[in-house]
Amino acid sequence: MKDSDDVVKTVSQLQFGDLIEVEWWDHSKREIRLKSKGKKRYLVFDVPVKSVGIFCGVAGEETKHIILIRDIFIWPGMGDFDVDAVAILLGVTKDVKVIMSGLLDPKLAARLEVAWERGQVRIIKRGKRMRLRTAEVIED
Repeated sequence: MKDSDDVVKTVSQLQFGDLIEVEWWDHSKREIRLKSKGKKRYLVFDVPVKSVGIFCGVAGEETKHIILIRDIFIWPGMGDFDVDAVAILLGVTKDVKVIMSGLLDPKLAARLEVAWERGQVRIIKRGKRMRLRTAEVIED
């Protein structure tokens, strides 16, 4: 496990479109069953997670998140992309590994990066999907 300074250094060297694996501690809601009788059980709060995806960037005002794209839906002729993404708090990240640099087709990566950098991102209420819209349609 890397210390937090090593994780921050690794993340700062990532390029948009790199395929990465992030090891982190899940921090979502827990349901706990308390038993008054029977065998003693220990509560488990430390749940390690490994997420693999395409590095999109780091976002967040008060606390930073690593944004990974898992799926990209390309809408032909519209210049829009729907992406399934996960946001992982940098503070709960154990390790980041680059699996492959520059995984995406360079033209697609450039279009996605333009949409990301211009901040044209909106959350769609269907699940955890974001919509990235480019300012102009770039023909392939």
